[in-house]
Amino acid sequence: MAQAPPGPDRGSLVAYEPGAGGRMAPVSFQSAAMASVFARFPRVLLVHRTGGPAGRALYVFLVAGPAPELHGGMARVVHLAVPQNESVGGLARMYGAFRAFNPAWAETQLLLMGPGLPQPSVLAQAFPAAEVQLSIFHLCKDLQQQIQRLALEGCTEHLILAALGDTMHAATESSRRKMHALLRDLMTPDLLSQLHVHWLLDDEIWAMHKERTWGQSSNYFKDLEIVTQGLSQIFSSGLSLESCITSLAQYYQKCVSKSAPNAVICSAPHPDHSCQRKTDEHIEQSLRDICTEPAARLCLSEFAVVQKSVQLIGTGEDALSVQVLEDAHRVDLKGLSSCTCHFNQVFQLPCRHILAMLDSDRKTLQPEMLSRQWQKGCDAHQAEQYGADGLLEVLKSSWNESLDKSLVVSFLTAEISQVLTHCSGEEFEHRYRILRELADSWIGPYIEVKL
Repeated sequence: MAQAPPGPDRGSLVAYEPGAGGRMAPVSFQSAAMASVFARFPRVLLVHRTGGPAGRALYVFLVAGPAPELHGGMARVVHLAVPQNESVGGLARMYGAFRAFNPAWAETQLLLMGPGLPQPSVLAQAFPAAEVQLSIFHLCKDLQQQIQRLALEGCTEHLILAALGDTMHAATESSRRKMHALLRDLMTPDLLSQLHVHWLLDDEIWAMHKERTWGQSSNYFKDLEIVTQGLSQIFSSGLSLESCITSLAQYYQKCVSKSAPNAVICSAPHPDHSCQRKTDEHIEQSLRDICTEPAARLCLSEFAVVQKSVQLIGTGEDALSVQVLEDAHRVDLKGLSSCTCHFNQVFQLPCRHILAMLDSDRKTLQPEMLSRQWQKGCDAHQAEQYGADGLLEVLKSSWNESLDKSLVVSFLTAEISQVLTHCSGEEFEHRYRILRELADSWIGPYIEVKL
């Protein structure tokens, strides 16, 4: 399990198990806003399942009880999970992650689920004090789809669907009995048996829903429809699991940010925020104290990414798998000075993955974590040799393609100068001739290249 650092979505939690190639297999995600909503409205929890590519399934957990403070259906979402599989063990681990994220799970009194939810007994075992009921939203949606698949006459289908809509919005015993009678009168016994409409007369299933007014019921069904369709569309897009979870989290954030300002969508105050801020300040100060200015600028840019992201940190035998919801890389446990990412390999500076580890462990940068040429106190000749002054000018400028090339040329020039300087006279002549031939063949022979 990993916890995100302070940022726009502070306190986000991700639990995952590494699969083949270090990629996420099962994963559970919950932002601080989601946790805050569930902590306030834990009584009724709805579990929605949607299928996706490669046999995977997305489970969406939503608060389904009265919550007038919530604006928009997405504000009801409190947890997203993709189990490794839908076996008893796989689902038990998924529900276990939800409970680990949410101490208020024991206050849940009613669980709502669709009729096709796999292994409902596992859900009941995960919440032993809660009653499990079929979800009216899922039952009505399922009935609507079944009626449309029957290809009834236009007027008959329209009449049935209109009556179903009235029943959904005004769930009185009278309206439910009328709906049941209408289906019985308009459909043949064999078709009626396919629909399994006995739930229309089940008072327990409708007990909570009938408390809603017409407007509340209309908004409830509309919100759930928008949420489930939107999340299902992203999940079914064929993205990798890492990219999919990122897209789902971004979609959630985008939707809730459009809600009313007083909606319960903001991150709850995190008990470690003051401590986390101090840790961030100490890391930033250690970068400024130890690094040259260009090195500090580069590392602070990396650290800014860390502060605004969710960090996934998995343990291995000799290295940690660190992912900032992007490409996963491996950080050497010994000294936290080496990472497999391009930034660290090229610049030999603490990258966002190393900084994420410092942030997670509440540690600061140490001199041995970066190369000597990037440290303050490096002599002027050495600093010039590594192009630090030129790099600083590039970092201070507005970035464009020309400066991108300039940075590459600057580093290549410094590298070539270093190679030519640190060799014997004979070796210098040999390397110089090779460089001369390369330059002439690339740009010459009509233009002499000055070396």
